[in-house]
Amino acid sequence: MDAVKKAILGEVLEEGEAYEVMRALMAGEVSPVRAAGLLVAMSLRGERPHEIAAMARAMREAARPLRVARRPLLDIVGTGGDHKGLLNLSTLAALVAAAGGVAVAKHGNRAASSRAGSADLLEALGVDLEAPPERVGEAIEELGFGFLFARVFHPAMRHVAPVRAELGVRTVFNLLGPLTNPAGADAYVLGVFSPEWLSPMAEALERLGARGLVVHGEGADELVLGENRVVEVGKGAYTLTPEEVGLKRAPLEALKGGGPEENAALARRLLKGEEKGPLADAVALAAGAGFYAAGKTPSLKEGVGLAREVLASGEAYLLLERYVAFLRA
Repeated sequence: MDAVKKAILGEVLEEGEAYEVMRALMAGEVSPVRAAGLLVAMSLRGERPHEIAAMARAMREAARPLRVARRPLLDIVGTGGDHKGLLNLSTLAALVAAAGGVAVAKHGNRAASSRAGSADLLEALGVDLEAPPERVGEAIEELGFGFLFARVFHPAMRHVAPVRAELGVRTVFNLLGPLTNPAGADAYVLGVFSPEWLSPMAEALERLGARGLVVHGEGADELVLGENRVVEVGKGAYTLTPEEVGLKRAPLEALKGGGPEENAALARRLLKGEEKGPLADAVALAAGAGFYAAGKTPSLKEGVGLAREVLASGEAYLLLERYVAFLRA
């Protein structure tokens, strides 16, 4: 029996079969009806970590290649789909982590459930989303930061985009987005939309040879200033509260974003170190987790301390300005 049919029948795929199914999807070899069938069937029975990792590998291979020498290479990224409408904390945290000396390849797309995804926010901040992949790679090598716009780097997704849009339900692609960084990031702070995916995604990361933290905060695919659930790759699960890392608690409402322009104005103030309070704390928490995941600091608490210093210095804003200019040059 072929692997696609096996998936449609709701059977668990072996690693090689899962890889082959995704390779065929990315090559446009699966009809829309069969593609929809296998995506829904897998979603209903629950995708397994070995399937997710194998499919991520096939998607990475189908992406436009981006060879980046700098290691560790960090991504702070979420699955999206939490419907919380928070400010894009991970994008700002990625800039802070890069300004603090960690090479960052931020993989992202336009909004899924918030009013502004990472691409929407960076575009409003002046970033050229359609910059050639080679130029983005050069920016990571020289400046320590690059934004990998999913639409540019994953042209093969055009084969499944109509099916996904028409289905309108969660599929394995909602989980694969963060795992398919074309530069092959090896350190992650990865937010998931539901706590049930904490352990499976951590196992998938481990299978892909990456380290880092998989996080979920009070219904959000981000670290928040409340109760966070964390699974550290290869190390196990724990809860993380803001008090443990020297930050103040705040409700989710305090972390809400608006439209792209509103978010861009807020982002500029945050990156310049002019914005104090819950949003600045939440960015420091995510960036601090990034420093820890990349091995820049020995603990998360020290990571948060470093992130607060970087935020206060305004270096993250200077980096953003350099990045915008670099892509235009």
